[in-house]
Amino acid sequence: MAQTFNDFFAGYISGVAGLLVGSPLDVLKVRLQTTSTMNSRTPIPSSMRTLIEMKRAEGLSSLFKGVGSPIIGLAFLNSILFASYGGIMRAFEEYGFKSSPNPTLSQVYIAGFGAGVACFLASTPTELVKCRAQVYPNSSTWSIFKSILFTHGIGGFYQGGLITIIRDAPGYGVYFWAYEGLKRVLGVTIDNSGGNVSKLLFAGGMAGLLSWGSIYPLDVIKSRLQTQYSSSINPHTEETPLVQRKVTVSPTVTLTRQNGPYYKGIVDCAIKSYQAEGISVFFRGIIPTLIRAWPVNAVTFYVYEIMINWLNSLQHSN
Repeated sequence: MAQTFNDFFAGYISGVAGLLVGSPLDVLKVRLQTTSTMNSRTPIPSSMRTLIEMKRAEGLSSLFKGVGSPIIGLAFLNSILFASYGGIMRAFEEYGFKSSPNPTLSQVYIAGFGAGVACFLASTPTELVKCRAQVYPNSSTWSIFKSILFTHGIGGFYQGGLITIIRDAPGYGVYFWAYEGLKRVLGVTIDNSGGNVSKLLFAGGMAGLLSWGSIYPLDVIKSRLQTQYSSSINPHTEETPLVQRKVTVSPTVTLTRQNGPYYKGIVDCAIKSYQAEGISVFFRGIIPTLIRAWPVNAVTFYVYEIMINWLNSLQHSN
């Protein structure tokens, strides 16, 4: 029980650290992913142009839009992730599946996969609120939260839930598999982690790159499904053309957003996105995502290692 608390607390602190490092590039990623064009000849704005336009239209604070939801939700999600991962690894040991001092990398992947599934209840609503707050100008985490709750109830927070699980489970499997594998290749252990700062940062950064690279097209589909306001579109219409739609997110804030076709599900979103914008749509925003992945996950894993070592030392000294 004490070890689970240590994993949970260390996961939360490391999650907050990673979020603060990566927020600006995360906002940019979601903006690029959810930008729709009227036809294939319409140029897609570059990352730099998008950043400049965000700064000009919304100020520097736009680079941290939606960060309230992640600090409350995604940092808590990081707690669930590390606690679930640690719990599954301890279950392997308890039930005799661990035949050596270290678990196999297959077991590490399975534990990461299971931890990704366990995060579903927290990850879907947090991602939904974060993505909408990042995409809709003049909105806030709180106004988006109220809009979803008052319009759709609790169930509204789970729009895009299935694609979130499909993304997270294998993604976190790769995440922990890559980190643990690289630690072993580099000769890093928990006992001497204090003397291997650069190796830990490298392993964490590479784990983030490989994890995001393995599931990025799924993340594009997730962002598109979660940022469409289905209540403003007729669900019985086969396809709704690109139009300007006004969306009320609070009693005092009305937003106008350029939405793409109404997506009826994962496959429908993938097909319509491909037909309208080609295969490149599934990799839009990947450059800022991978640039962000390195420092965020390097910091996340490093802070986790520091915190878990400190908490474990306190536990053993008492």
